[in-house]
Amino acid sequence: MMKFYELKVQGVPQVIFLLLLAASFGLRVLLQPYITELFIYQQQVLSSIQTTMSQGSLADPGAIEALTGIIFSEEYTQLIGLMFRILGFIFIQQIVIMFLSFFYLGSYMVDQETVAPTLSQYVKKYLKALPRYIVFNLLYFLCAGILFVIIMVVSSFAAMFLPILSFIIILLPIGWFIIQAMFIFKDVTFLDTGVGVFRNFILSLKLSSGNRIIIGKNIFFIVFLNWIIGIISANNSLLVSLFVFSFLEVIVLLIRQRLTALMYLERTRVEKSDI
Repeated sequence: MMKFYELKVQGVPQVIFLLLLAASFGLRVLLQPYITELFIYQQQVLSSIQTTMSQGSLADPGAIEALTGIIFSEEYTQLIGLMFRILGFIFIQQIVIMFLSFFYLGSYMVDQETVAPTLSQYVKKYLKALPRYIVFNLLYFLCAGILFVIIMVVSSFAAMFLPILSFIIILLPIGWFIIQAMFIFKDVTFLDTGVGVFRNFILSLKLSSGNRIIIGKNIFFIVFLNWIIGIISANNSLLVSLFVFSFLEVIVLLIRQRLTALMYLERTRVEKSDI
C-alpha cells in the first residue's frame, strides 16, 4: 500500500498526484486572504457582543435590541458571507479530490486484474462506475449529515437538563471513524461489481462484517495522521509549510485507496489452493 506512486500505465500516478496536490495546496493558498478577513470580522462581531453583554443582562430590552442590531449589522453579514464562501470552496475541492482519488482506486483495481493494462481500460472502468458512485455518495453523506445534525440537536437539548450528556458531542469523531470502518468498501464495490446504489448499502456492510476490528486497526493510523495534518495546517499560514502538509495529505489519501483495494481483494478473492 505504501507504493502510492506505482501504476502499470506509466505517468498516470504522477499526473493524478500532481492534480490532487494542486487541489489540496491550491485551496489552502486561495483561502488565506478569506480566512484573514474572516478573522477580522469575527473579532469585530465578538467585540460588539462583549460590549453589549457588559452593559446589562439579556432581560434588559435594550440589550436584546443591541444584539439584534449586531445580527443585522454589515460586519455580521460579511462574516456569514465569508463563511459560506469558504465552505463553498472546500466543498468544490472535496468533490475534485473524490473524483481523482476514485479514478486512482479504479486504476489500481485494473492493475490487480490485468497483466498489461492500458489507459483506456482505466478510463472505461472509471466511467462505468462513476454515475452510481456519485449518486451513492450523495445519499451517503446526506444521511451522515442528517444524523450528525440530529445527534447535535438532541445532545445539546439534553445537556441543558443533564450537563453530563454533553460528552456525546465529544464522541462524534469516534462515531464517524466507526462508520468509515463499516462502509470502507462502499466505493470499490462499484468498480468491481454491477451493484446498484441502494443495494450497495447492504453489500458494503456485509463485506466489512466480521472484519471491522481488523479494518479499524488498518485504517486508524491513516485517519489519525490525516486528522493531525488537517489540524496543524489549519493553524499555519506559511506557504512552504502548507505545501508540505498538502504533499503529505495527498500521499496519505493514495495510500488509503490502495489499502482499501488490497483489503477488498483479500476479502473477496479466494486462492486456488484454498478452494
